[in-house]
Amino acid sequence: MKKGFAVSFLVLCLLGVMCSSSVAAVNWKWVHYQPVDSMADKLSKSMIAEIEEKSGGQIKFSLFPAGQLGDWMEMSEQMMRGAVQIGILPVSPAYNKALQVRVLPYSVMNWKEAKKAFSGETPFLFDILAKEMDKTGLKALAVVAEGFGGSGFAKVPAFDVVDPDADKHGLKIRVPAGNQAFESLAKQLGFIPASVPWGEIYIALQTGLVDCQVGGQPFNTYSSFLDITKMWVQLNTHFQHSFVYMNKKAWESLTPEQQKIVQDAAVKFAATSFALAEAEDAKYMAEMEKAGIKIVKPTDEQLAKIAAKVRKNTWPIMEGVVGKEIMDKVLAGLAALR
Repeated sequence: MKKGFAVSFLVLCLLGVMCSSSVAAVNWKWVHYQPVDSMADKLSKSMIAEIEEKSGGQIKFSLFPAGQLGDWMEMSEQMMRGAVQIGILPVSPAYNKALQVRVLPYSVMNWKEAKKAFSGETPFLFDILAKEMDKTGLKALAVVAEGFGGSGFAKVPAFDVVDPDADKHGLKIRVPAGNQAFESLAKQLGFIPASVPWGEIYIALQTGLVDCQVGGQPFNTYSSFLDITKMWVQLNTHFQHSFVYMNKKAWESLTPEQQKIVQDAAVKFAATSFALAEAEDAKYMAEMEKAGIKIVKPTDEQLAKIAAKVRKNTWPIMEGVVGKEIMDKVLAGLAALR
């Protein structure tokens, strides 16, 4: 009897281990919107390899690069619903306007400030955004730097593009749809904002629906609008970045040990993106120049003049969008940063 009981107990234990193992194992969808072999693609593959190895194959991924499952806003929404589990994407403000603080114009002015604000010892902008993402069912893991924003023109204008007070002669500039931060920025720079989805920018520039575009960094213009761009102005309008983030319920389904594996891999590889993105900004401006595109890089003094005007007139508007509490935290964080 005792021997039979021991054997039965051992069998039950083995079955329990097998069952718990099969329940814990997952095969998730990992997405990003950048081209294959881009920085986001390479970082995704590095993170995936490390997580799969360190989890002993309990966490596996199917990678869908280059917006295969939709544009980045669609994939962000899919992640909120749990149809996609994880990826490297910008975060959509469609369900939480406070997330527009992600592209608050001239919040950080250079790479040193960006790194401190998003991945330093006190990454106040990351912390603010992570808290707001949590409200939409998303778990923020790390920030992937992509570059500093600027503007691409379909024709070289006659006016001084780096003077925020210059007459822009009614030129229309593409801004992301429903984004008040960019709309206000465009107005302060003297342009007429026109909402155009990312996927329709090329045709909008080609047909003259807009005269220029803002919202991306040099890589975006080089890879997507090279033959329709005559001038690129590195205005440093905003710090362009994505998050490594995932569906919150999927995150909570992991054991603490598995969560640490995922978190550590995300932080480790995302940290390398700042130096890579800074180099990419310089590289793709040089490549655009080789292709015959006029490159304009404002001086620090010119950028300071632009930033002062934009902050004075745009940040009060953004307080009404993202809330006073968030703007107060941003201002306190920036004061400590500088």
